[in-house]
Formats: sequence, C-alpha cells, structure tokens
Amino acid sequence: MKKLFALLIAVLFSTLLSAQIAYSPLVDSLKNEVTEVSVSDLLEKLSGEVPVWIGGVQYTLVSRHSNSSFNPLAAQWIYKQFEDLGLPVEYHYFNSNGENVVATITGSEYPDQQYIICAHYDDMPPGDLAPGADDNASGVVGVLETARLLKDFDLKYTVKLIAFDEEEQGLIGSHAYADEAASNGDDILGVLNLDMIAYNSDDDYEMSISTNSLSTQFTNEYTSVLAAYGFDLTYNFISTSASDHSPFWNNGYQAILAIEDWNDFNPYYHTVNDLFDNCNIPYFNQMVQSAVATMAALSMDMKMELIHEPLISGNFTADREAWLVVNSNHAVATGENSPRLYYSVDEGSFLELQPYTTVQDTFFFMIPGQVMGSKVDYYLAAQNEDATMVATLPGGGKGINPPGTIQPESFLTYIIADIYSMLACSNTVPKPIVDLQNLYDTIHIAHEGILLDLNVEFDATHTYDGDLMIYLISPGGTEIKLCVGNGGAGQNFIGTIFDDEAEIPISEGSAPFTGNYRPDEPLSTYDDLSMTGDWILRIYDYAMNDQGTLNNWCLNLFYSGDPVYIAKLEQRDVTLYQNYPNPFRDETTFAFDLPAASNVRISIIDMMGRELITVTDRQYGAGSHNIGWNASDLQQGQYFYRIQTDHYIDVKSMMIVK
Repeated sequence: MKKLFALLIAVLFSTLLSAQIAYSPLVDSLKNEVTEVSVSDLLEKLSGEVPVWIGGVQYTLVSRHSNSSFNPLAAQWIYKQFEDLGLPVEYHYFNSNGENVVATITGSEYPDQQYIICAHYDDMPPGDLAPGADDNASGVVGVLETARLLKDFDLKYTVKLIAFDEEEQGLIGSHAYADEAASNGDDILGVLNLDMIAYNSDDDYEMSISTNSLSTQFTNEYTSVLAAYGFDLTYNFISTSASDHSPFWNNGYQAILAIEDWNDFNPYYHTVNDLFDNCNIPYFNQMVQSAVATMAALSMDMKMELIHEPLISGNFTADREAWLVVNSNHAVATGENSPRLYYSVDEGSFLELQPYTTVQDTFFFMIPGQVMGSKVDYYLAAQNEDATMVATLPGGGKGINPPGTIQPESFLTYIIADIYSMLACSNTVPKPIVDLQNLYDTIHIAHEGILLDLNVEFDATHTYDGDLMIYLISPGGTEIKLCVGNGGAGQNFIGTIFDDEAEIPISEGSAPFTGNYRPDEPLSTYDDLSMTGDWILRIYDYAMNDQGTLNNWCLNLFYSGDPVYIAKLEQRDVTLYQNYPNPFRDETTFAFDLPAASNVRISIIDMMGRELITVTDRQYGAGSHNIGWNASDLQQGQYFYRIQTDHYIDVKSMMIVK
C-alpha cells in the first residue's frame, strides 16, 4: 500500500524502508549464459538418457539409487565436471557407502564467509532403473551451471558447491556435512538447496520456497533477485524439512529450498518414469538461471542498502525534503552519477532531481511543492562508483550513468490533502471458530471517506493455525486473503497486524504471529475506494479436530474526506459479471468489462480456498469480453471464480450441478 500515514488528528506514523539487492548488468549477462541447450545436455547425461565417459570408460547412468553400482559412478562424473572446470574438489565421506562431492570457489575478500548451493544426486526407486531426471538430476544441474559460470570471477565471498548423497535415505549426507560444518564453526551466510526444479505441467512458472523464521533475510535476498532480473517465475511459501536444507536449519544456519510448485508436484516422482521427456525445459532453465543469479549477486557482494523515510501524506503544499542513506561495501558514485530522486505529479512524466546537499552517506533532495489534491509518486536510485550495479527504492529499477533511468514497477506515494484516521473494532465478538464452517463477523463503517491505507488487527485462539483461512471482504464485495493455511501446528494469533508495509510476509512468520506481517494478498486492493459500508471478516476452518475463538479484530483506516486525485479510472471501474448460466452442468461463460488494457487472470477456487484451474492469464484490450469455459473435470458443488487485473481483484461464487 502507499505510505499514507499523515494524520491531522493524531500522532504521525512513519516507517524506514530499505533495499539491499542491487541490479548488476554483469549478473544479468551471466544468468543469460544458462540456456535450454546447456541445462538439457547435463540433464540428459545425469539421468541416463545419453552415455557419459568416466575414467576412460563409457557408462549410461541408468540408476543413482544409493545402493546401485551406478551411484558411485555418478559421484565420479560430478567430481570430474568440477575438476574439468579447474575447481578444487573433494569427496566428503560420511559412511562406508556414502560420499558427498564438494567443490570450492574461494572468496578474495571474505574467504572465511561462505554461501552454499547444493542438491542431492541420489534418487529413487530402488532397483535397476532410477533415472531421477527431476528428482534430482535437475538440482545437480543447477549446481554445475553455477560452478561453470562463477569459476572465473573475483568472488568476494567463498562459494561451496555440493552434491549430497543419501538424501533419499533420510538426508544422511547433508546431516553429516551440516553437523561437521557447525562443529568446525563454519561461517555459512546462506544455503540455497535445489531439489526438483524441472516439472511444471501447467506452464504457470510457479515455484515453492521452503523457509523458516531464521532464514528471513536470505529468503528476501533470493526473492529480490527474482524481482531484480525480470524472471517469469512466481512463488509461494511452504515449510518442509524433507530435503537437504533442513540439517542446516537444525544447526542454526539460514537456508531455503527452491522446488517446483508444491501444488503442481511431479506425478512421476520416485518412479522409473521420472524421465527427461517429462521435464519442462524452459521452466527448468529459468529455475537454474535464478540460482546462478542469486549466487553471483551474493558472492560478488552486489548489495547496496538504500534507507529512506517515506514522505507522509497531508496538507503540505510547500517544498518537501527527502533524504536517502546509501550503505554499501562499494564506493557510491558522486558528481554527475550521484544518487537520484525521480518524481511524478498526478501520474505525469517523471522528473529527475540531484541532491542539493550531501552529508557523508546521506543525500538530501527537495521536491517542489504542489497544490491541494495532487498525488506525487517518486522513487530513489543509486549506483556504485564502478558502474557495475544500481539499486532503487522501491526495488526493480535499472539504468546506470546516471542511476535509475529505468523506473521500477511500483513507487512511493504521498497525497496532498486533508487525511484522517479511524480505528473501528468489532462489537460482536467473541465468536466460535468451528471445524469445516465459515465464521462471518462485520464491522460497519458509517463515516464517508476515500480509503488511502488500511491495516487489520486480529486476535484469535486456535490450536492449529494452519487450518485457518482468513479473508476480508470490502463493502463493494471484493474479497482478499489475509492468511490462508499459514502457521502449521502453531497456536493462536496474538496481537497480529496485517500491514502491507510490514517487512515479513505472514507466510514466513510463525505462531502466534505477534507483530506486523504482510497479508497473503495486498490490502492495497482497497485503496482509492469508498470505505463506507460493511467490512466482513470470513474465517474458514478446513480441517477437523482443532477449534478456536475469534477474540477481536479491528480496522485501522486512513482516509481522505475530500475528492482528491488518487486513482486512474481503470482502478475503480473493472466490472466482473455473474457467470451465465449459473448453476450449470458443464459449460459457462465469464464476462467482464475493462476501461483500459490490462492483464487479466481468471482462476477457479474451491471451498477450501485452493486455486484449481487458471481459465485465462493474458493481456486484454479495453472493452467487454466473454470467455467460455468447460467444467467437465470438476465435481458437483460450489466454487468461486476470481478475476485479477493490474489494479483490481474480485471474487464471485458459482454452482456446478451434475
């Protein structure tokens, strides 16, 4: 949501923002050297599609099960790949049958601090044939490609490239390595574990990231790389200990698992049909590219922290001063390539400002004053002296000499208007949360105003938070997910605040979620709309045996009472019609109107909030549109269909009868 915390009747709120991962043309060019040809070649060899040479003898690696005679040969082949790249490589033996393969690129400035990229090379099932193309030749390919592309560069931090053995027998190889590393006091800054990264049946380019609260910083760095380098990959968060990142968690290290979408899991997993032909090579290529880009950015120290306190909204018509602190291990460019502030008034063209003064690492800018009713968008940018990287705030911008000439997709925003706040809490709680039932509770807002920012405060008692699906429905009927299936076996929500400006997503938090968390879907969906009417909290408990109580919830609203320039027409006037016919047996039509061109995604959701089918996801022009859809694959029952455009989300229900 926009940073709209100016209050005329209460204390002013503000939040420091920071960005760390910078965009580097060098890293961008490196990741583009990963190609579908290069990853396919390695994948075919390691999964037994084509023969390989090992010790002067030709073999076909028909199995990599830990008890197979071919598994040590696979280790030898991986060892030889590292060796041929000129890297120091060694076997890490942990029992009479198991051997990890470990290569090292030593950092020039911080050799004792290291990042790890890893994958297991053993596979399933037992027997004579276990190709394991996806599980997990794909992950090993990611490690080998990272080695190939980073080997000749001056890395500031050490990178360990590890192929683990006996993952399938209980993470034996990674447990031995992580325990030994902790015992030796190894300074491991982050572990990127690749496991099954080549299956994507629906071409939606979605992946899952398994993380925990300990690994928040490293997770943010990985997702920042995905954003900075324009990947098609999207992601959801899970928490599983069933792969080689888990032993590093156990030893207090930050670690994440990058894996194909947990909800689109490879049906050939652990079978003789886990073959190259069942892999999605374009998706696989981007997964490997993202791993290379992450290791390159981190090991080369492509970080630049931008710290800024967003300008608050209010009735400020005079010039506005903005400051920016730039922290980096690299010298910051000055003079004609010094940090910049770019601003736009009422969504016009962006204008460039250079600092009017500088005090050490702090740069000061002056944005010209504007009249009441104006909206100002702005972003900040800085580059290093060598012009090898640039950072923007918000992130996602590019452009060097001067920095930030390519703008990010989102901006910081303030509005020049009279802005007020209101805290409204439910007076109909507590209410029981019952298994397999919806709970509804309503807060009525009688006051008129245009919503500028919204936070939701939430308290509930429950013995299994992961069973809960928590939604907010606006007076206009638009429903968003606040928290769906997060928290696992943890208990309760105590002092939980859903806030778009929070640093940690609720999906990465842990029960009882005390503090501020970003909701699963943005509350900014409601920005610029009328706040008047009934706001409904919906809680669905989708599993048996654990129940609870909604103790309290409140809306913290920031709004304007005057008509001000706050949105383009298309943000308010998308219309989603009821599907027709409804109810229906097999075929129905979805109709919607667009006031301007936009990407449109329509998806089908079941009563448990799970997305089942994507009906469409592409660009549509302004005007009316009708999309026919066949539901013959779904059973009878009630479902929801959800439309999402560049600026709008809406949900309606429908009924299938058989």
